[in-house]
Amino acid sequence: MRPAKFRILVICILLFFGSAVRGHADEPGFELHLLDVGQGLSVLVRADGHSLLYDGGGARTSSFVVSYLKEQGITDLDYIVVSHYDDDHLNGIVGALHVFGCGAVLAPDYTADTDIYASYLSAVQENGTAVIHPEKGEVYTLGGASIEIAGPSSCSSASENNRCISVLIDYCGFRSLICGDLEAEGEEDLVDSNADLTCDLYVVNHHGSASSSTYYFLNHVLPSCALLSCGQENPYGHPAAEVMERLQSMNCELYRTDRQGTIVACSDGSSVWFNTEPCTDWSSGDSSSESEGADAGAPGGITYVCNINTYKFHYAYCDSVDKMKEKNKRITSESRDVLIAQGFEPCKNCCP
Repeated sequence: MRPAKFRILVICILLFFGSAVRGHADEPGFELHLLDVGQGLSVLVRADGHSLLYDGGGARTSSFVVSYLKEQGITDLDYIVVSHYDDDHLNGIVGALHVFGCGAVLAPDYTADTDIYASYLSAVQENGTAVIHPEKGEVYTLGGASIEIAGPSSCSSASENNRCISVLIDYCGFRSLICGDLEAEGEEDLVDSNADLTCDLYVVNHHGSASSSTYYFLNHVLPSCALLSCGQENPYGHPAAEVMERLQSMNCELYRTDRQGTIVACSDGSSVWFNTEPCTDWSSGDSSSESEGADAGAPGGITYVCNINTYKFHYAYCDSVDKMKEKNKRITSESRDVLIAQGFEPCKNCCP
């Protein structure tokens, strides 16, 4: 069943460079900041003076994430959670490891053959922090909050997105769910593990991708508020029209970084309030999706270049395309999901 409905207050306060909501009669013991990192994800969680950073966004916003944490007065992080090793989630983590002390890094138990992953390993070593590969069901303490590892059950999925570390954060009964880029397979894994996924605040999976936030998953999550991180006019068409329809059907309030910037949710254990009003814009990121139908082709008219020898696909600007033999090139506007269904894998450097 849906968790206890928290009294939701909206405080319209001008935020200066993302500073936390202030001025409420009750000081929040808990804060969740969904940082505006464009087409990426970074979430700062604070509970009773303790802090956790879940992902750090991409290369263009790494310095922003570091600056934001400094503005919040953070010098040390209790935990850094790496959902998975995609560029748009990992770059800011590397930046944070170079600047802040960290008690432990929670990261999935697999490796990646990318430059940013190598930089991450170096940053961890320089920081001197311990790396933990958490297992489903483990619980970590952050002040008065509990951080439960909701998934994955294993790291055996062929899709790195479905190996994402998912966390369920509980602060005095106020529950938040963050699953990174989890897609339908991983969502089904979480639901079928019989975990209680009901939450008050849901950070929308995979930036609102059509392959995530299925009805099967949402009917077990039953969120009161949906927080969406995606970039303005991003090339993927995120969020997908069908995902926005699913979320709207859940009668939850929407907050989205591409329309509202950084979102801050605060709770004192009995109510929750935000730095901005709920968003009334339920439109998708792909203006052609309504007329052409979902997954008719690559979102936003993207052209992918497939290597029929290695069975990987790339953005046209990827350095690997220049090194590819012409006889191995296949240029297509088919969608990412269609290409994966055909057996192609996304390039680990350009991350299409």
